[in-house]
Amino acid sequence: MFNSIQIFGMALLGGLGAGELARRALSLPRTTGYVVFGLLVGQSGLGWIAPYDVESNQLFVDLALGLILFELGYQVPPLPISEGRSRLRAGIQISLSTGSAIALAILVLDFSVTSAVFAAALCLATSPAVTVATCSDVGAKGDKTGLLFTMVAINGCVAFVAVVCSIPLLDVDEPVRSLAGASTAIRELGTAVLLGCACTALVLLGARLLERRPEHQHLLILGVIVIGVGNAIYLDISVLLPMLIFGCLTRVLDRGSQVVAIRIASDARIFLVVTFVLAGAVMDVGVLMAHWLEALVLVIARAAGQVAGVLWNRHRLRLNTESAVYLSLGLQPMSSVALVLLANVQTLHAGLEPRLSGALLATILLMQLFGPLATQTAISGFGEATRLQSLDPAVVQPAANRVSREGDR
Repeated sequence: MFNSIQIFGMALLGGLGAGELARRALSLPRTTGYVVFGLLVGQSGLGWIAPYDVESNQLFVDLALGLILFELGYQVPPLPISEGRSRLRAGIQISLSTGSAIALAILVLDFSVTSAVFAAALCLATSPAVTVATCSDVGAKGDKTGLLFTMVAINGCVAFVAVVCSIPLLDVDEPVRSLAGASTAIRELGTAVLLGCACTALVLLGARLLERRPEHQHLLILGVIVIGVGNAIYLDISVLLPMLIFGCLTRVLDRGSQVVAIRIASDARIFLVVTFVLAGAVMDVGVLMAHWLEALVLVIARAAGQVAGVLWNRHRLRLNTESAVYLSLGLQPMSSVALVLLANVQTLHAGLEPRLSGALLATILLMQLFGPLATQTAISGFGEATRLQSLDPAVVQPAANRVSREGDR
């Protein structure tokens, strides 16, 4: 019905309008408006955007993911080695408790063990796009926001490794293919790490040659992100791990502060809006109606695992109980990368249980709708939202004043 450029323009303008309406009229995150607009014009609504249209616009989605993942990695605050190890340990334990809770719920729903392992890996990651976009919208600044970025980055890496390693298990009845799949998984992980390190080296070298010229370094970073995403697509690996490694290593290894701190999220906004709209367009509300019970069980199990993991590690993370609960709430948004991975797995493994696919798609849809609100609530609970108009001024103003005083210093 529409060509790719028309769809891009419709998604951009319609998403922008829906996001502003959600923000100003309902005090909801803009990302919720983007997804709802996608549902309205997609296969669950007017049908103006079909699944094959989403595939033809996949380039925009990949670029948005690359930009936002770099931003997430770069926003992870540098820490002393001892504290960094504590956060890494806590993040891995939170991921394990979350994955265990999801796997147990899948088994209770009478799926196979291999399906439980795969579903747990797929549902594990918190959405980096929702986290960065929502934090940017509400002006989130502070130590707890930095901790949230760190936990999202860690569980994203754990989820990526878990998904890559669990896919060969789907061929458990074919030992030869399973062995080949395991070898492929190891090669994919190694390639992702090398690609992330190569992008970091290129930016650090370029920053040294260009010196501290923001406009030139901006082009340098954008160019490396684009070529990194392009290489990931060429090598047939996910952009998640390479871009996260790229962002983290650039921040950590730039000891001479040669890289100018640039908010790449502003460049990603145009692609981010389109990505959320397309994610909503490809989802089917009918699947949610058919699998609402399984989706609800998975959402509850995932939340319970995250709450339990964060509370168990609250002393290691130096949080009180209230802040720990808010942190676990901030981890609720489910990564839209899961949608892409699920589509790929369905293509490669036609034997994947249809009921499991339906349950996972329904869960992703629920978390796309309610996940951004969870992140917004967490940031406001931290007291680190400086641009959230719906909050009590007595709560918002002190946070804004703190940021202002820090800027003055």
